[in-house]
Amino acid sequence: MVLKDNYILLLWHFIFKKIYELHKSFIFVFEVNAKLWLEINSKCVIGKGRAELLNKIKELGSLSEVAKSMGMAYSHAWSEIKEIEDAVGGSVIISSRGGKDGGSSCLTDLGEDILKKYDEEKKKLDQHLVKRNKS
Repeated sequence: MVLKDNYILLLWHFIFKKIYELHKSFIFVFEVNAKLWLEINSKCVIGKGRAELLNKIKELGSLSEVAKSMGMAYSHAWSEIKEIEDAVGGSVIISSRGGKDGGSSCLTDLGEDILKKYDEEKKKLDQHLVKRNKS
């Protein structure tokens, strides 16, 4: 009888151990994610928010309209542009003052290049993460 009881205990131990191993492997399946930003001399030039800001300037043609559409103050949008320009040492947008018809803003070639580089690096990072998370 003792051998039979020991056998049953060992069998239950084996079964619970296998269930735990299966259960543990399902619980702890992590997905790797990352945030991207580009720096020059340890100064952030562009990240997700600033990329959205530059893209919206291309789309809407007005920093004021961009700020409204993103739910931020015009002064905050302007300070983000100034921080990019300070980091790269050049203008990223050209703006004309408002008036009867309102002002306008567009990206300079430098602004376009920065946005293009960010988009290229973001695409590479996203592709790497997709590949990484499949394995």
